[in-house]
Amino acid sequence: MPRERTPGIAGCGLVYAGLSLALWPVPVVGLLHVESAALVALTAFFVAGWWAWGHFRRGGRLADALRRQLLLLFIPWALLTLTMLWRPNCDYLRGLVFFLLFPPASVVLAVALAEALHGAGVRHGRRWLIGIGLGLCTLPVAYDLLLHPQLYTYNHVFGGVLGPLYDEDPALRPGLLSFRMLTLLWALWLALVARFHRSPRLLWPGWWPALGGVTLLLGAFYVLAVPLGFNTSTAALKRALPGRVVQGVITLHYDPRWLTLEEAKLRALRAAYDYERLARRLGIAEPEPVQVFVFGDPERRAQLTGARYTSVALVWLARPQVHLLLDRFDRSIAHELAHVLVRGWGIPRLGISPRIGLVEGLAVAVEPPDGRPTPHEQAAVAATLARDRNASLTEQVAAMLGPRGFWTSRSAVAYTLTGSFVRYLIDRYGPAPLRQVYGGRSFRAAYGRTRDSLLADWERLLFRIPYVDRSAYAFMKRRFGVPSLFERRCPHYVPPYARRYEAARWALVRGDTLRAEALLMQALRQKPGFLPALERWAHLQLLRGHADTVRARLAGADTTQALRLRLHGADALALTGAADSARTLYRALYRAWPSYDLSGRGALALRYAVAVRPDSLWRLLRRLENPRERCNIGVLNVSWAQTLPPGWDATLRWAVQWWRLGCVEDSLNAIADGRALVSSLRQAGAFNAAACVQETIAWLTWLRNAYPEHRSVCCAYCAW
Repeated sequence: MPRERTPGIAGCGLVYAGLSLALWPVPVVGLLHVESAALVALTAFFVAGWWAWGHFRRGGRLADALRRQLLLLFIPWALLTLTMLWRPNCDYLRGLVFFLLFPPASVVLAVALAEALHGAGVRHGRRWLIGIGLGLCTLPVAYDLLLHPQLYTYNHVFGGVLGPLYDEDPALRPGLLSFRMLTLLWALWLALVARFHRSPRLLWPGWWPALGGVTLLLGAFYVLAVPLGFNTSTAALKRALPGRVVQGVITLHYDPRWLTLEEAKLRALRAAYDYERLARRLGIAEPEPVQVFVFGDPERRAQLTGARYTSVALVWLARPQVHLLLDRFDRSIAHELAHVLVRGWGIPRLGISPRIGLVEGLAVAVEPPDGRPTPHEQAAVAATLARDRNASLTEQVAAMLGPRGFWTSRSAVAYTLTGSFVRYLIDRYGPAPLRQVYGGRSFRAAYGRTRDSLLADWERLLFRIPYVDRSAYAFMKRRFGVPSLFERRCPHYVPPYARRYEAARWALVRGDTLRAEALLMQALRQKPGFLPALERWAHLQLLRGHADTVRARLAGADTTQALRLRLHGADALALTGAADSARTLYRALYRAWPSYDLSGRGALALRYAVAVRPDSLWRLLRRLENPRERCNIGVLNVSWAQTLPPGWDATLRWAVQWWRLGCVEDSLNAIADGRALVSSLRQAGAFNAAACVQETIAWLTWLRNAYPEHRSVCCAYCAW
């Protein structure tokens, strides 16, 4: 019988070197961080196990095998560290932590498994090791993700996946450290078993207690999987979000520290309305029940689910769930509910389409209008630019329908273009053929036409769009210009000043302005020119009446790239008595302000009107902060409209009508004013704003008719 060929230790080193060199040119994984650590751990498990099997057949010792295989890990560590010479790794220390957590434990487990298989006399031990390794790579992942409401999974072979791709900052949870300790505990158990098979008569007296103790400890780890952070259960989520509101088939779970019962009821009603509207749009007669979990704190959410900011619909669970943050509820809930509605169209048990571009494209296609340039308008601008460059937009979208093309593209580009294409398919052919394609059938079988011919028709539609908002180019350029994770200079690095800014932003969501101000000051000390922090700091200072401080701070700052910071500078001028200079800036800002932001342009008109009265301006700024106060802000413009530049009075009138529409307490009059606003906006050519207001009227009408007792400020659709 021929002997199995055993690679030498040099061969193992060549495998590691080859892997590292192959990763060098690949974005994200070509530097020392969580992705490369997982790939090295995956490779190391099979390399170390394969070599160790031959080592033990030659009579080698466990300690020698571990020492040699662990020392070999210096090769991928050194080669991946070397990439810092031409590719920055701003998060190197955390990447080193991941490397220390992932490959070494995988190597120890593989070597111990090889010794146990050899000691037990298993034939074809290497085949068994590969089979066990592949099983450990797949079955636990399926158990974690298909049976639990989480987006992370820890693994004995490759270390783990820490969260969704769209979260820039991977969540480092305590469960990862505990799980790698569990991996080492399994290695110890296997080593004890191997010792028994190798010399059962020569076992030291404490062997049985040791094996029993390790076995009990292993069992305790699995019994305590949820408390230790290996898994997250739905029950754990409900304990973390103890508030509960049921509205039809919608069950909304929330944290009472972040939402009052009245606010939670309103959001449950909004979800119920969107669910009902989307079901009609997609031809689904009986929408299934869904649980919506609304998180207030992104860090708490990251610890529970592995996702910090990304809104998700877990359509593969037995009962679907939607997870999102409180401040993203209004703009994300319809999108995520669309995923839930069509999960019956997708791959059985997974609920998604094999054409991943259709998954997100469909959700974008059925989102309600938000007043900004539509996906069709943005795609039309992109198509025009592509034609000018002799490029093919249809080939780009065809690639985005598949997983690789979609996930490696910039998210705004992929979501918008596939959303425009799917919207064309629904409008032209209805949802029935889309359902077939979503489930995996070919475009020709479902539509009687090829994918490429449908894409060509969609592109021709884009060039025939009769109206494109004048702000569409700037809006599309800003969104499409955000680089993907694979294009970023330091993909996972969030600098300290950005972390403090984000913490300040969430402190403001909680209403803790003192903590927010302290965090913003810390961020600005670390990076004085960080415009987002400077903008929020200036805003807080103006509301506190410290206009002199803001004026002095912004005097030497470059505010040309930040409209809102320029606005705060103009406010500071007006509040300190420089009304003429302030009005000059207000006029410039009005010309530069996005045409779709009706509320922002109206607020600019009001500022201009009261610029000569600093006390009135300060009170106005405070009233603009509160949706309830904005409802009655129209009384301010009566005597000052004559001071506005030509055309501004119409903008102000429309903004006041929009603000009144947000007041359910006066729903009948507000809805009547809203219908008049729709007519005025259409006459002025502001069709996107008109569509958004029309959708908001439909929501308020549904709310008033179905629940006339509900009296609160509405959740508006428009992104104003």
